[in-house]
Amino acid sequence: MMKILNEEIKNNEILIFTKKKCGYCDKSLNLLNSLNLKYKNIVLKGLVSSDKVETIEFILHTKTGQKTVPNIFIKGEHIGGCTELMELHNSKQLFVKLGYINCSYCNKLQCSEKICECLHTIKSTDEWGQEL
Repeated sequence: MMKILNEEIKNNEILIFTKKKCGYCDKSLNLLNSLNLKYKNIVLKGLVSSDKVETIEFILHTKTGQKTVPNIFIKGEHIGGCTELMELHNSKQLFVKLGYINCSYCNKLQCSEKICECLHTIKSTDEWGQEL
């Protein structure tokens, strides 16, 4: 089961584990949707329990130390939950973590490619000249 979990984490740029009727999960999913980011959502059922060693919840807890949802991975790195996702977004680091950079002409965030949709080259520095 750990091998399957690690493959999911590796193969998805954004992987989020959620539960139904969870306000923090909904808030996280709403943010990702509002930013038009692609993600894989795995909906969990039940509680973390040591007597169900093969449950995804238990394996997640073992791997991350986090018992709560949402449990979010970005580019293979565990970032935490809703609070950490919101902090990344508010500090403008979410797109940087995902590898987006600014077009030098239109300043639109793009995936790290050589040419923007506007057909100009993209830059790898922010407005203060910091390397992205």
